[in-house]
Amino acid sequence: MDTNLGKGAGAAPKLNPSQEITRAVREAVAEELRERMKEQRRPARLYAGAGAAGLYGGAALVTGVVLALGLVLPMWASALIVAAALLIAAVMLRQAARPGRPGVGAGMGVGAGAGLGEDSGAGRVKVAPGVEPGAAAEGPAAVPGAPPVPVSAPEVGRK
Repeated sequence: MDTNLGKGAGAAPKLNPSQEITRAVREAVAEELRERMKEQRRPARLYAGAGAAGLYGGAALVTGVVLALGLVLPMWASALIVAAALLIAAVMLRQAARPGRPGVGAGMGVGAGAGLGEDSGAGRVKVAPGVEPGAAAEGPAAVPGAPPVPVSAPEVGRK
């Protein structure tokens, strides 16, 4: 049992070479991260300040619009109109930001929309090879993107 009784209080325990290397690498990485964090503090603070100034500027602009509408309408009505317009804009921006929703501002990038080839997420349809995406099937199973289904069953028999 090693108790370090005869050694000084500040003495580090003896480590094997792999532990020493691991400790040295960890210290080097930690020092590098500290240096990078020091470099990034000022830009992060400036971005935060710009965000706060933009928020207050937007609030002042909304207040100005409410007051301008208040010249021709009651104040409560102008505030209600501006609030409704902001909520509609928020919903439209949210819809445009959602991936895989074609038609409402979302781009037709990879994996956008159901039935476009690859199964790239929940709710997506995998199309059989050789079938055009979105093509209507012939026969009783007229599902867009489905492979064609024969009208009658194939005849299998012995000759």
